[in-house]
Amino acid sequence: MRRVVFVALAFVLSCADSEENPAAEPRTLDSTKTCGVLLRGDSSSEVVVRGEFNNWQDQVVEANDGKWTLRLPDIEAGVYAYEVEADGLVNAINPAVYTKWVSGQEYQALRVHDCQKPSWNVRSVDREGDDMVVTFNFVKSASNADLGNVSVTVAGEPVEPTIDENEVVVRIPKTTTGKTTVVISGSDADGVAAENDQMWLPLWPNDDFDWTESMMYLVFTDRFRDADPAAPVTDGNVPQIASYYGGDFDGVTAAIEEGYFESMGVDVLWLSPVYENPDVGLPGRESELYMGYHGYWPIDPLTTEANYGSDAALQRLIDTAHENGIRVLFDIVLNHVHEQHTYCSENPAWCETTCTCGDPGCAWEEKPIECQFAPYLPDLNYKNHELVERVVADVLALMEKFDVDGLRIDAAKHMDHVIMRTLRLRLEELEAQGAAPFYLVGETFTGDRGEIMRYVADHELHGQFDFPLFYAVRGVFAYNGSFRDLENSASDSERTYGQFNPWMSPFLGNHDVARMATEIAGNKLGKFENTPDLMADGVDEVTQWNIINRMSMAFAFVITQPGVPLIYYGDEVGLAGGDDPDNRRFMPQELNANRRTLLGRVQQLGQARREIAALRGPTRAELWVDDNMYVYARQNGDDIAIVAMNKGEDGRAENVTIPNAYGLANATFQAYGRDKTVQVIDGTARITLDPWEYVILTPQ
Repeated sequence: MRRVVFVALAFVLSCADSEENPAAEPRTLDSTKTCGVLLRGDSSSEVVVRGEFNNWQDQVVEANDGKWTLRLPDIEAGVYAYEVEADGLVNAINPAVYTKWVSGQEYQALRVHDCQKPSWNVRSVDREGDDMVVTFNFVKSASNADLGNVSVTVAGEPVEPTIDENEVVVRIPKTTTGKTTVVISGSDADGVAAENDQMWLPLWPNDDFDWTESMMYLVFTDRFRDADPAAPVTDGNVPQIASYYGGDFDGVTAAIEEGYFESMGVDVLWLSPVYENPDVGLPGRESELYMGYHGYWPIDPLTTEANYGSDAALQRLIDTAHENGIRVLFDIVLNHVHEQHTYCSENPAWCETTCTCGDPGCAWEEKPIECQFAPYLPDLNYKNHELVERVVADVLALMEKFDVDGLRIDAAKHMDHVIMRTLRLRLEELEAQGAAPFYLVGETFTGDRGEIMRYVADHELHGQFDFPLFYAVRGVFAYNGSFRDLENSASDSERTYGQFNPWMSPFLGNHDVARMATEIAGNKLGKFENTPDLMADGVDEVTQWNIINRMSMAFAFVITQPGVPLIYYGDEVGLAGGDDPDNRRFMPQELNANRRTLLGRVQQLGQARREIAALRGPTRAELWVDDNMYVYARQNGDDIAIVAMNKGEDGRAENVTIPNAYGLANATFQAYGRDKTVQVIDGTARITLDPWEYVILTPQ
């Protein structure tokens, strides 16, 4: 039997060292809460502690043997800003811990739980054969009242746990390879409910999943598939391309059931925002009217868009994804809300009206935090602590409500760090209880890798979409650039992102840029469906080899990179489109020869990534590069694969050195899905490629 033990505190014990890191030392689970908090840290001299818990009065604390300790005996539950001063200098904020803005200044924060309420902790998650056993510890409140009642659900169905005094054991027989989620609630003998009642513990029996080895697909719900004949609510003044088409949750569910995503090796679905949006047309920057078909104008944090289907339909989608081993990311809009949003009516001060991004004196890069995206989209100012707490609570409630696995964070560079850091820390608290790891991936639309890394850390976003690499991909495959530029860009990403590079997401298209197929064709005409869709030509004969060859080779590069490759819906069939909203056309439901050919290539690449461990690894090494030929190795532990591509109009044959470190001096390589082999002789492989040919080679 394999046993994993998770340790958690019954109340916040804040241990502040010289770097102001309030991380508690591991200890056994308490059976009863005590009231009070301990602050401590390293110092060779006395320190001064001040904060909201003592009305910002200086409290001198003596240091002994290089340590200082301050006990706060009677402190109510809440979040308290504070600072520590030593030798006249205030210690810098450690961003890896909770922080709080007070009167325009950010401080380290102490989170204190309620000692007058019991709580749930996970003692362990055991795997006994195919079964999973979860043991919960009921931590009594300071009143010392024992467990009174308890209820447990597994995958939404009630189960009878085994109760031994204040320990609750839940056995989960293996019934599926998908996700298993446990929710526990209860109260003590005095009727006091647990502080973290309805505790959510999402679990995946499959231990082999690794976010850094996954592949993602962006589903634009309204534009993907229409399975419900009910017509969406629209505004007749809005052009069709900027209004609802009728795509729905049930359409995505049907695609999962058909194996559409699995056929491409996709195991992560990023759903466009599911929030309810206003049902009227609103002006864009050039006065054209749009509706909120995209989901980025939320009017409530927990209500879903009726045009996509019911809550039950969304839950079916997620449950079906989980049953098929697919994780689901919600696209979370945190930077702004629509002026009709619940927040604006409940607390108007939360919905700031500022200057509009892009106006004179309010450039996107000049005032990224302060500016608002449109006059009807108030900005959320996270220097307001109450707003931070409310938004984080609502995000977690939405995640629990639908049992999602991670978040795509919209417009990361337009928000203060405190919101993303707080959200990450709260999710890590769930993970510390044994929850399956979450994934936070952000969008920072910039060509500056340093700017991207400002929001990526062990305490903030896991990764972001690699826009600088995207520009290089477009430059090479759409505009005939040199492979040398692509190699330089990939190398720059590896150097800049470092240990976080495997968490980044390479891509060749998304919902904010013109379609790759249109860029290759060079026929972009406008935003409102004027651009010809060349891949739609013909029925049974391939007529668009130029687009197919370039797009499939671009996919070959992206899908064989370290990280979490992204496929934007429709790119796998070469869907056309100019700038937003033309790049969000409805997904073709019937595929001609052009589209089937490109899709088949993408499917084969996705299966190669799924089957070849080396393609999912963190290591990449260039073996040959010039303007038109590119060869690189991918490595995952002892597994090696070689990717070679020729984008020239002529065939190529080159002698490529295979590093001795690979131990493949005289190996024979097999091309994936092809009747083609390459022999290595004394550390050299002669690789021959036809025009616009790519191969993935693995040693036999």
